[in-house]
Amino acid sequence: MSGTAPGALDGVRILEVADESAEYCGRLLGGLGADVVKVEPPGGAQSRQVGPFLDDEPGPDRSLAFWADNVGKRSVVLDEADWATWGEGGEGGEGRIGMLLGAADVLVHTLRPAEAVARGLTPERLSPSLVVCAVTPFGQSGPWADYLADDLVLMALGGSMAACGYGPGRNGEEDTPPLAAHGEQAWRTASTYAAIAVLGALVWRGQSGLGQHIDVSAHECSASMTEWHLMTYLCSGQVHRRGPHPTLTAADGRQVAALNPDFLGPHVFANMLAMLEKAGVAGALSDPAFADPAHRAAHYGEVWKAMKRLAAEHDAETLYRLGQGAGLPWGVIRSPEEVADDRHLRARGHFVDVEHDDIGRTVTYPGAPFVAHGSPWRLQRPPPPLGRHTDEVLAEWGRTAERAR
Repeated sequence: MSGTAPGALDGVRILEVADESAEYCGRLLGGLGADVVKVEPPGGAQSRQVGPFLDDEPGPDRSLAFWADNVGKRSVVLDEADWATWGEGGEGGEGRIGMLLGAADVLVHTLRPAEAVARGLTPERLSPSLVVCAVTPFGQSGPWADYLADDLVLMALGGSMAACGYGPGRNGEEDTPPLAAHGEQAWRTASTYAAIAVLGALVWRGQSGLGQHIDVSAHECSASMTEWHLMTYLCSGQVHRRGPHPTLTAADGRQVAALNPDFLGPHVFANMLAMLEKAGVAGALSDPAFADPAHRAAHYGEVWKAMKRLAAEHDAETLYRLGQGAGLPWGVIRSPEEVADDRHLRARGHFVDVEHDDIGRTVTYPGAPFVAHGSPWRLQRPPPPLGRHTDEVLAEWGRTAERAR
């Protein structure tokens, strides 16, 4: 929260009418300096009810899930009467919603097409200079446009789950069941793409003077994050099969992710072999026949046995560094407390302490997702208590909307 250089979006006003599926988009834009105002109903956004809670005490201002995606924003509480007034339209019928929309540069919402129309958030009603970004499960058009979906459904339909899981079953013919990726990956991906799209739209508006309606489909975003799997099928017709997730159990019982060296080229196997021979655990791998990738592929069990022998002699941190020293992309599978104590992350200033005046505590957050000295990303304020900024924002943005008229 320190530093004086303005963010890239300093002075940009973003109105967020979104549930938890796109709150991360606002967090990213807020970190770039935008004034992100979250519109909530009187009871608060649904994400405020998602645990875990601070000190295990439920409450709208104590949800750690809400904190994670809403740090840096301001909260304005408006009720259905406000939306009804806006929906009436006509002279004097715009009310507080109309005033906020009139002052905003960007509207981010998660309303499906029929909901957006019912709220009056249509191109005909909104300013032509307003950038509107809708983040929905299936987009604003198409046969599924009004369907509901959660993160799990989107990961399944987009194909990401098909690529996530362990190797073939014991019969060697069928893959084991796919696995869900935790962490709301579909929504996180859609929110990230939405933030990128908003940045592009703001650049274009600076050139043309016009806003635009951005249609972000989380389904499409999920399909785009299948890495090479979908591309492989489109180009070759071959279906990717879930492969093994190799991990080594170190002497201290911790796990180290250890990629098959043949994925990286024959020179990497040579480096690994030198490491294993130096440790006296190479075994059959010292046979010159293993220099042939086809032979290694046919006898990969021997490669794995040698790596397991090495792992049994070292703790996880030592094993990790041995692998890295040989040019292998090995890494310790860290627990949350170990990530929080990661000296590399701390050396780069990744973690940020934020003062929560309302609870009298300092809370540590994951900070900038990138470093940009000229246009820094920073946490500007703690997550907002419900409705804390209603009067403040209405006064500030109201003056801007009045001048615009």
